[in-house]
Amino acid sequence: MVLTLRRRLVRMSKQAVNILLDADVMIHFVKGDRISVLIALFPRRMVLLDRVDEELKNNKLVSVITENLIRIGSLTVVPFPSRDMKVVKEYAQLIKTKGKGESACLAFCRHHSHIIASSNLSDIRDYCEEHQVAYLTTMDILCIALHRKVLSEQECDTFIQAVRASNSKLPDMRITQYRDRFFDRQKYDY
Repeated sequence: MVLTLRRRLVRMSKQAVNILLDADVMIHFVKGDRISVLIALFPRRMVLLDRVDEELKNNKLVSVITENLIRIGSLTVVPFPSRDMKVVKEYAQLIKTKGKGESACLAFCRHHSHIIASSNLSDIRDYCEEHQVAYLTTMDILCIALHRKVLSEQECDTFIQAVRASNSKLPDMRITQYRDRFFDRQKYDY
């Protein structure tokens, strides 16, 4: 399983691999006042499906930030590929048990070699592992930011507490605890 995912990632690295953002990750980085971290880590690689963009329009603050990211060229909104029957069929199956945004992102990433960024692990983890879809959570992104010195350990911990205080779900632990227990170090290359 791990070897197969590594082979897929090697193939992906030869192409432009985008980070397909789900709504929860965008919301976390807005609530934690660190949207700049996404820009620094994934320059010109952040993509939002139009279905996820629709979800984000319900949140005024996130919507304004999303529009600004699009305007400056840091984020691209792409239409859901409604003519790609493989993706549409996959989406139709997934929407029965998962949210609209997660379903669209998972179906898209399964058939297009991009990395999904979502913290809804109960919705994505098993699916991603079964279909060798690379994924990042908010905590994974923080580990990468710490490793690349975009954020300090203290800044990561402050971010986690700020997001948790805003009633968003993140593990109640320090970034180094998460990194040492749960982080897959091959994600440093994402």
